[in-house]
Amino acid sequence: MYTSLPALCAAFLASMYFRSYFGVIGPLISDELALSPVEFGWLASAFFGSFALLQIPVGIGFDRWGVRWPMTLMMVVGAAGSAVLASSPGFWFAFGGQVAIGIGCAPIFMGVLYYLGRLHSPDKAGRLAATVSSVGSVGALLSASPLSWFTAEWGWRTACWTASVTMLGCAFSIAATLRQTPSSTNAVQANGAGSWRLPHLLYLVPICFTLALGGTFRNAWAGPYLTDVFGHRTDVGTVLSAVSVFGIATSFALPFALLRWHGRTIVTATYVVGLLSAVVLAFSPGSSIFEASAGLALLYAMGNIHPVAMTEAQTLLPSNMRGVGLGALNTLVFLGVSASSSIFGAVAELRLSVAATYGLIFGATATALAIALGIYVACRPNVVVVQEAAPASD
Repeated sequence: MYTSLPALCAAFLASMYFRSYFGVIGPLISDELALSPVEFGWLASAFFGSFALLQIPVGIGFDRWGVRWPMTLMMVVGAAGSAVLASSPGFWFAFGGQVAIGIGCAPIFMGVLYYLGRLHSPDKAGRLAATVSSVGSVGALLSASPLSWFTAEWGWRTACWTASVTMLGCAFSIAATLRQTPSSTNAVQANGAGSWRLPHLLYLVPICFTLALGGTFRNAWAGPYLTDVFGHRTDVGTVLSAVSVFGIATSFALPFALLRWHGRTIVTATYVVGLLSAVVLAFSPGSSIFEASAGLALLYAMGNIHPVAMTEAQTLLPSNMRGVGLGALNTLVFLGVSASSSIFGAVAELRLSVAATYGLIFGATATALAIALGIYVACRPNVVVVQEAAPASD
């Protein structure tokens, strides 16, 4: 475990970098390759499209072959994709590179959850996954100001070549340090199918669907909200930086919180805080910039419990369905982001007053969180664990 955990942290850091880096290099690519707005939009969505579509197939692969080699090979594809992007002469090469990068990042977070969940008890797996997540969150910071400085000095192509080499190194470290987890077939033969039934897992569906609502604000709607409500002189960059720093700080605090409280307690408390924040912003979206910043930060930090919720899901899944189950739930997270952004856009199109528009947007957020929290508390099985983790092999 002492060798594989740093490798998992490095891989997830690379994944978080690639999730956010396009905001910096995207405009530079567009300018140099003379992309149209439509081409730029397709290029921006290519990563997330391939990433989301592969979650369930990746889970099936983990159930069949374990984590080590599927994750390694797909990360090599991602490294090749970054190299293709770095050398692209036009849109289609760049598009293919972005798709390949999405393929490379698709197995990383789920691989962390699957690998740790198969080797450790649920409580320990949750703490370790939260640790990997907190370290990996630094990748989002690297893709902001440091990447802007790097591209200003050496250009976006050099940045992509550097990221390609880094991703390749992470892939080799995964191949070298991860041990083969017990096969799903052997685990089922040893433990049996358990008492698992699909309804046992359904209470987590609303949680997964709403986990990233705060990220929707951070990545898309916070800017329009702050400028529409508080004016165009609002320092949106400073607010978003503060929101990001708060999210990273709370992600580092999460493993320590898991030493004291059960994961279900942290999930419940996090949703209560997020719900209250959304309610306050729904009733007074323009009260003060400090209140707005605090509310956005608390909503954004909710995403940190993603590994905690997924670890809980693993305890409810039989060994032979653990990968595909995690893939399905992880897909819901991305669908939630897409659906919420679309709903917020529809509300904005109603052409109400600014206060009414954002009051409705935050009200819709509060409603979704309340439904998810209510189902989680009311429908959660009394006994969560249906299988013990396999003994650690490294």
